[in-house]
Amino acid sequence: MKIKFSDIEDAFMFASSGQAYEYEAYISQTTGLVYFQADSGDYDDLPEDIDDPEYIVIPHKTELDLGKRLALEFAFKYLGDNANDVEMLFRRKGAYSKFKALLDRLGKLDLWSQYEGNAWRKAIIEWCEEHKIQITNVPEYSVIAPLSYGLLEENVKQKYLESTDIINWQHPTIVECSKEIAKNSHSDQDYIFKVFKYVRDTITHSWDFQEDHVTCIASEVLEFKTGYCYAKSHLLAALLRARGIPAGFCYQRLSLNNHGAPYCLHGLNAVYLPEYGWYRIDARGNKKGVDAQFSPPNECLAYTPIDRLEKDFPEVWSEPLPVVVETLRKYNNIKDLHDNLPDIQVIR
Repeated sequence: MKIKFSDIEDAFMFASSGQAYEYEAYISQTTGLVYFQADSGDYDDLPEDIDDPEYIVIPHKTELDLGKRLALEFAFKYLGDNANDVEMLFRRKGAYSKFKALLDRLGKLDLWSQYEGNAWRKAIIEWCEEHKIQITNVPEYSVIAPLSYGLLEENVKQKYLESTDIINWQHPTIVECSKEIAKNSHSDQDYIFKVFKYVRDTITHSWDFQEDHVTCIASEVLEFKTGYCYAKSHLLAALLRARGIPAGFCYQRLSLNNHGAPYCLHGLNAVYLPEYGWYRIDARGNKKGVDAQFSPPNECLAYTPIDRLEKDFPEVWSEPLPVVVETLRKYNNIKDLHDNLPDIQVIR
């Protein structure tokens, strides 16, 4: 079955033009025809067999993480300190119109339009692929020009440079490792690239390589040259902070076995690049089906959340989540850790 991208896009927009289930759209897998229905009873007369599996229900944008989550992701990526204001907006009714008003005041409305359009396009294409719907006349993605961000405000920057019990970048072995990598680096960005590769390729992922030593503290990860994704992110942050480069922590919620429960957190990093703002990097270690790279401004992460209970958390934390640290400290072998990986519930 073939269908024009513009037709399927119209169906998605209609289904998401109100609250979930207020407006619905169905597509026939045989004919490609799209049927529209509203709670009010307006629009098309639906076929009598509309409940037949022959007809696929077009999902609401919240099912594809194209609502609040997308807005927060954009805010934390492009709005700097104003991101916290956006987070507060979405705790109240009428958030979306207030969000767009804020973007208008900040001069970011066109950028949001491009960003949102790209996200919709990607989600629609992936949904069609999942349902074996062939789409034609697919438009190009909008090219979003890099923004000039400059420096973080000093009070914000310091949070992402701190040496702590876990991110102990002032430890002699961390300092020495940082100096060795810096010797062959011709710029901060080159240093970031080399440190990312070092942690990704030299520090083994404990489960991939069955290294039965659970690490957590950055210097400990460096000493034993192994760690889960969380521990590797601790070391990467320490090596970046050792050179005065702001680094934080990001998380995804993923299916452990790629088919529903159980779910767990996946840990990665964000580094602040003056040219682009916060840029996420994932040094968990590549393997078959996983190819994380450092290629700003384009993100190239190890995983992309797919099912409805998986999630990309947009926040950049200055410290590892307590649940992550507590779990790493609780278990002393990778089998027990693997069976009890940290997780947090997704509220929709």
